[in-house]
Amino acid sequence: MTEEETRLLSDAVKIGFPVIGTIAGALIGGMSTYLLTKLSHRNDAKKELAKRRFDLLMQTANDVTEFEHMIGTYATEVSNKVQGLKGAVDFDEAKSNIYKKNHPLRRARMALKLLGLKEAEASLEDYVELTRELIRHGPNLSKERASELAKLIVVGPVKFYESLAKEVAIS
Repeated sequence: MTEEETRLLSDAVKIGFPVIGTIAGALIGGMSTYLLTKLSHRNDAKKELAKRRFDLLMQTANDVTEFEHMIGTYATEVSNKVQGLKGAVDFDEAKSNIYKKNHPLRRARMALKLLGLKEAEASLEDYVELTRELIRHGPNLSKERASELAKLIVVGPVKFYESLAKEVAIS
């Protein structure tokens, strides 16, 4: 090998290695950036999904609480009417609210179905079934049964809230 060829080879090595290193560094940097961004996006998507689930659970609890308040008011008024007492709220207004303002209960049922919460859904249905007797028979109930239903209804759907609390803890 001549001196000129050696110098040419030496210059090629001096120039080539940094260029190859730069290209390799760019490739490694690009791949790592892509992978980290993909991982971060996946984690952000999971966080967003968990937040939406939590918000829907809280909205469901609020909807059931709203229904619980309406039915509790009605139960108290039925109990008062059966016992011949004057209630704080107009009986007909309380009854009308049950029929006209039941959207929160429907929303809660829909949310439970969407979330696939069978236990909470069953617990809510048990509570609703309890309220149906009161709504169906109203002031025609005996004093004892009206009082008993009012006490059970005013306590609220405890099992429902307990099953929902398990889900909130998981979220």
